[in-house]
Amino acid sequence: MLRFSSKNIKKFLVKKNLINSSLIAILGSSLTFQSTAFCKEINEKNSSNIAQNTNATDEKNENHKIDPTADVAGGLGEKGRTPPKYAVLQTGKTLPEGIFKIDLPLAYSFGNQGFDSNGKKVDNGISMKRFITGIAIQYGLTNSLSVAVGFPYTASYQLGMNGDSVAANSELYAKYYNHVLHDLSTKLSQNANGFLCGSNVTPDTCASFINGGGSLNNSTTLTIPLPTGETFTFNSASPLKDQIRNILLTASQPTNGASGLGDIQVGVLWSVISEESPIRHVPLYFSVGGGLRIPTGKFNLVTAMRSTGGDGTLITGGGTYDAIARLNLDYVVVPGVILSWQHQAEYSINKVNLRRTSMLDNTSFNTADTSTGDGQGNDLEFWRKGLHHIGFLQASWGLGNVSSNFKWLGLYTQAKYNIAAKAYLNGQPVYTVGDQFYLGESSMHPDHGYEQYYSVVVGSKFSGLPYMIPAEFSAEFEYPYAGYNRMVSPMNAKGVLSIYF
Repeated sequence: MLRFSSKNIKKFLVKKNLINSSLIAILGSSLTFQSTAFCKEINEKNSSNIAQNTNATDEKNENHKIDPTADVAGGLGEKGRTPPKYAVLQTGKTLPEGIFKIDLPLAYSFGNQGFDSNGKKVDNGISMKRFITGIAIQYGLTNSLSVAVGFPYTASYQLGMNGDSVAANSELYAKYYNHVLHDLSTKLSQNANGFLCGSNVTPDTCASFINGGGSLNNSTTLTIPLPTGETFTFNSASPLKDQIRNILLTASQPTNGASGLGDIQVGVLWSVISEESPIRHVPLYFSVGGGLRIPTGKFNLVTAMRSTGGDGTLITGGGTYDAIARLNLDYVVVPGVILSWQHQAEYSINKVNLRRTSMLDNTSFNTADTSTGDGQGNDLEFWRKGLHHIGFLQASWGLGNVSSNFKWLGLYTQAKYNIAAKAYLNGQPVYTVGDQFYLGESSMHPDHGYEQYYSVVVGSKFSGLPYMIPAEFSAEFEYPYAGYNRMVSPMNAKGVLSIYF
């Protein structure tokens, strides 16, 4: 029989309490670990759920919210900026700070179709083939402000004329023919009771005689003054209407047009709404700019060297200082697809002198005394009144939004417009710069409206920017589909190589 003394009981209880204390401590530690693990698991699950919800929200937002800052903008691979994802960018995008861009264009213009004052497409008898190149240099002063200077250069300018088409279709030829016909028939009717025009004694009947193929009698001559002070002597060798025709075709016969440096243009472009502006993450971009065209090109030329004439086609030189205002509006429909509008308004600041061309030899300036003609002088004052509007609506598509394999390729199409300011010589409105005869008679130069030109463009762009290659190339073809008062509205094939550094 085991006997417990008070001493033994005390030892037992102490030992038991130590064991229990150890078990409680171990159990407590276990519970604490499990509790910590459980809480950690809950927190991880909650964090996972929050992350999943956040990602889902972000994906949902990305599906419904365009972020052009990430998908359209971008830099050129320079430090701190990602390259663009697509080959097409905003038309009003400025260069990143410190970046240069050089554009090297080459355009080939050709055609013989123009538009009359009623908008009808006609062959006015003037044809042209022209190569234009040059260089444009841009620089990013800041990420939102770029400056540029352009040097156009006409490399080749070939002009031709079909006399039959001129006589049959040209409104200007018809006006001049009727004027010479009036002067001649009036003088014939006053001479020897109409003996020189088939015994017709009124200008109208003499005009009918001339148009019917009438000729002067054998060895008869008749001299009439021209508005330039020059004179022309009609003879009996050929029908009178053919001799009038020869005068006018000689006055409009072109030679090879002028070539060389055109008018230099300088400008600045400010990106008001962009990835760099306070208004961000919106599918809208807006830029404004201004510039000046400096008359460094060849303007004071004889009419034979610019027979395509007109306010909008003085490629070799416009003669005046022109102030330029420009705006660009770009809307991102979806990433990679951009709708754009660019508009440029130009205003001629000054007037300029233009030497008058000889009517009998349009390859030379006139030297005759105009006081015996229309009295307008041989130094004519040329100026443009009002604004010259140039612009386009564009839809561009970067194929990188279909597959990243095509992020180098872009397509675009444009609807272009060119509405010229009215041109004046000595205060009289003129159809073209070549329309510089009979200026003293306003009936010859009615207020015929603006010279206008509308065309469509299809083009493609090949860009190395998405691959951080600092170069791109664009190619396009332009076709005129409407216009007014245009002697020639040429088709244009154009390519531009752009290099960044």
